[in-house]
Amino acid sequence: MSKELGKAIRKDFPYFQKRPNTSFLDSAASSLTPVPVIEAISRYYQDFSVNIHRGVYEASAEATKIYEETRQVVRDFINAENYDIIFTRNATEGFNLVAGVLPYCDSLFEVESLFAWKQPLQKGDVVVISESEHHANIVPWHLLRERFGVHVEFIPVFDNGVLDTSYIDVIKSKWKNGVKIISLSAMSNVTGILHDLSPFEKLAREYGALFLVDAAQAVCHEKISAKKLNADMIMFSAHKMLGPTGIGVLAIRKDIADKLPPYQGGGDMILSVAKDKVLFANSPQRFEAGTPHIAGVFGLQKAIEYLQEIGLEKIAAWEKDLGLNVMQELEKVGALLRGPSVEEVQSGKIEKAGVISFELPNVHPHDAATIFDKHGVAIRAGHHCCQVLMRRWQTTATCRASFYLYNDYDDIEKLMKATKQALALFHS
Repeated sequence: MSKELGKAIRKDFPYFQKRPNTSFLDSAASSLTPVPVIEAISRYYQDFSVNIHRGVYEASAEATKIYEETRQVVRDFINAENYDIIFTRNATEGFNLVAGVLPYCDSLFEVESLFAWKQPLQKGDVVVISESEHHANIVPWHLLRERFGVHVEFIPVFDNGVLDTSYIDVIKSKWKNGVKIISLSAMSNVTGILHDLSPFEKLAREYGALFLVDAAQAVCHEKISAKKLNADMIMFSAHKMLGPTGIGVLAIRKDIADKLPPYQGGGDMILSVAKDKVLFANSPQRFEAGTPHIAGVFGLQKAIEYLQEIGLEKIAAWEKDLGLNVMQELEKVGALLRGPSVEEVQSGKIEKAGVISFELPNVHPHDAATIFDKHGVAIRAGHHCCQVLMRRWQTTATCRASFYLYNDYDDIEKLMKATKQALALFHS
């Protein structure tokens, strides 16, 4: 039997047992964790609590089996059959891993599509990102700029947060060659826009560049297909999709993964170690040094199963409906919507998940969030790790309400009641 959404599903989430009168509207930061995922994590500690790989006894072998099976569960979930699944701490570590090893790659040119990589990443090479990226997809490239002299090129966004595809012509004119990485988010954590990345994937192929996709927000809101995206690498975190914190995924095309050098050294990522030589394991083990977050992997598998049982299409339709409704209500009280307009979303011109950023006239976002909290409404206020986008809008912070499968129209009613209270307080 399929699960109903909204209040009907809240029985699965202990958060609401502790806080039954709270409207949780901060899932874009971290989603809540359902009982089946918590039980999967507990199962590891209760039934196993042992290390994986190399253990010849039953408990270790069984824990290893579940850990390794989860790689295939992830592959199926994101349609990534020809990808290695590497477990990281989160999407941020995925980006840092890639940025950390690329200056030392000397064989990527052997991959037919990566003809720009005749030398490792070096001074003057270009990394293309956008103004709407999370800091996880900005700061690692800035570190490479400081350490190796690479250039970071930003694709502009329009006022509504949509990527300016006309800038592709500027890039082509400005950089005849040297573009080695194009790295973009599939969905903005500020505007909720589900970006069409196909023009930029095409640009990456023209340059022979790596095409990276930040799927941290998108993976829990729509069916992600690595095959359709034709991405070389995809990063996401479990805690955005009902899973535990501290576990993430870096999916890398198999023909690329074994061309990359290790990110960290230690146990489990080697074939042999001698005084004068180390032989490294193949991917994915090459990138998982030391004891991994085994319990987190157990939880990730269950989170995926939970989402699949409900259906991502059902979840997406539910939250988009909620998101459009709250946009309409906020517009009525004079809130400034940051991102697409009601008309753009309602007409289907822009595809958007249930993430809404807004500002209230003469009310600082942090003051608004404090008032909302007094009314039992949990939202996020700040720059949302997107200061470049905030500067593009000439602001420093917004309120952000993000809806997910456990929200419903009662949450919108409470949000709007708190909004009106905030406006009344600061306009009295």
